[in-house]
Amino acid sequence: MISFFEYSFVHPWFFTNYSFLAVLGIFLMLYSFFKTDSKWRKLFVIIFSLFFYYKSSGPFLLIFISMIIADYQIAKAIEKLVNEKTRKLLLVVSILFSLSFLFYFKYSFFFLDIVNDFYNSGFQIEKLFLPIGISFYTFQSISYIVDVYHRKISSTRNFIDYAFYMTFFPHLVAGPIVRARDFIPQINKPLSVDTFIMKSALFRIIIGLSKKVIIADYLARYVDMVHASPGAYSGIENLLAMYGYACQIYFDFSGYSDIAIGIALLMGYQLKENFSNPYQAHSISEFWRRWHISLSTWLRDYIYIPLGGNRYGLFKTYLFLMITMTIGGLWHGASWCFVVWGMGHGLVLVFHKLLFNKNSSSIKGSKWFNLFGILITFHFVSLMWVFFRANDFKDAFTIFNQIIFKTNALDLIGFIVDRTGLFLMLIIGLVVIFIPSFVKITMEKYFNKLPLLIIAIIMVLFFQIVLQLKLAEIAPFIYFQF
Repeated sequence: MISFFEYSFVHPWFFTNYSFLAVLGIFLMLYSFFKTDSKWRKLFVIIFSLFFYYKSSGPFLLIFISMIIADYQIAKAIEKLVNEKTRKLLLVVSILFSLSFLFYFKYSFFFLDIVNDFYNSGFQIEKLFLPIGISFYTFQSISYIVDVYHRKISSTRNFIDYAFYMTFFPHLVAGPIVRARDFIPQINKPLSVDTFIMKSALFRIIIGLSKKVIIADYLARYVDMVHASPGAYSGIENLLAMYGYACQIYFDFSGYSDIAIGIALLMGYQLKENFSNPYQAHSISEFWRRWHISLSTWLRDYIYIPLGGNRYGLFKTYLFLMITMTIGGLWHGASWCFVVWGMGHGLVLVFHKLLFNKNSSSIKGSKWFNLFGILITFHFVSLMWVFFRANDFKDAFTIFNQIIFKTNALDLIGFIVDRTGLFLMLIIGLVVIFIPSFVKITMEKYFNKLPLLIIAIIMVLFFQIVLQLKLAEIAPFIYFQF
């Protein structure tokens, strides 16, 4: 019993832990007793959410709580004040306060290495634990303060409401990044969880768990093996690891988002979609309208547009776009590989806008043009994932070298024979990625027509299958580290 209240930096508590799923069932049963009592419902969810965060980050929960208290008070002050200089000063103080934790825990080593290289010095600090979800709730906090400053929303009068918004556990540690304007108005509305919504929620949870446990974690074993020593593997093996990681990161992160949306629905709240078939995008611009939507729209609204957006001519528009995407890369981690990943996407976004900013050619929008666009976009994104996943530049360029110079098509036959299960899982992943949207919609429609008893049986069988197929230890979600 005591161990249940212990936290672990190495093995954080997350949605695919069976202990979490068991506790979630108990939580939802108790939650149903508070459905008609808004005050106690909110307090119950806040306490559970803080406990959920504590199980993964322990004492760093205090940092999260201090940020919530500070931003709540500062937002109220910003709204009341008339003097613009004072309002702006408070805005800056709030943003710097929130970012200070992020910079310290996430970027201390990165900038210290730059200083050491530049000055040939030897400053060192102990390795820091990165509090889980700090990038997500920091951006969420900043969006709230900035929106209050620009009077797009009113500051929350009730501290419990703001704490509920910030701590809501389904999206707390790996997104989606939720805007106050979208979520806070839902908090005090009467809950509406009918049979249809419950079925939709369960469908999303099943899909999310399937993506993560069955596909992503299976592919991860091979991807991790190749990335541990890419030079020891052939070009075909590195190429398939590249495709494998493209599938893995999509199924891992979109799987988390599906589970988060599903759990929120069971509780009576709606979170916005975070993915919309991103690998079916015809261009890199469209990809970023479909991939990690909550982050891409956040970067647009709180960095790109405040910098100037497209209001100051083409050169500055493209410069601001490059800055935004570079920051987006750095947001993912303190590494030059992430910077290059962000800059690479920025450069191709600029190139795409240069080509199609004005009147596009007549072939744009045709069937063959769209198909070509999907293939080019998918392969560019997959190539850039190499920088995202690689341990360092050396490994990234080793992978490219193996793929370009040491690929023998005949090796594919040996791979299929030796790693048949892995190859089939990769094919399944790619088929699911490129399957038309109407197929998924049809599946959900038929699922929602099933009686609850049949759905309960499906859930039991599903978990039995997962138990048979899962690895000995389920890996944490990739985006936990961000």
